Formats: sequence, structure tokens, C-alpha cells
Amino acid sequence: MLSSYTGKRLVEALTSKQAGNEVGTILNNSAWAIPLAIVATSVSATVNFAALAPGDFLIHIPAAAGNAAFETVVTAGTKPSAAIVGDLYVAVRLSSNSPTDFFL
Repeated sequence: MLSSYTGKRLVEALTSKQAGNEVGTILNNSAWAIPLAIVATSVSATVNFAALAPGDFLIHIPAAAGNAAFETVVTAGTKPSAAIVGDLYVAVRLSSNSPTDFFL
């Protein structure tokens, strides 16, 4: 279940309450899980990201006004690019017993 903080940041990143609520509902009622939601404390690609698994979809939500960015994790425990201190990163993971042809 999305926390209220993560839900609020999701709404801000998508720039509308309707879009944020729609994505939040999809995530909360689907085979997708959010195993990691952190605010980066370092520019390191590994310091805050030990729980990442290959195939995770990583959403980067900037602390300042801007656009969200998306990456796919290739190496366990490693973000594909340098982190930005203070920005929110949300990992989205497909459940292992879910169909693999389900897309957001």
C-alpha cells in the first residue's frame, strides 16, 4: 500500500490529482508492489539502494519542481545512474507469481 507521503509525491510528480490517484490505485490493486521508497542521502548508486532487484522499475521524483524520470534496474543493489541527494526514488516490482505481460 502506498504511504500518504509517497502518494502525495506521486500526485506532485504527475502534476495532477486525478493522474496521481489513478496510478496509485493501479499500484495498490495490481500485481505490482513498491518495495522501496527512499529519499537519497548520497550521490552513490549503491548507498541507499541495497534492496533493488534486477527488473525493478525505478521512478525518480525530484524534490524541486521538474519531471519524473524512469529507469530499469539491471544489477541487484545498484541504481543505474548516480542519485540526487534529497530526491525521492520509488521502486516498483512485479510480483513473482504474476503474469509477465501486465504493463502499467
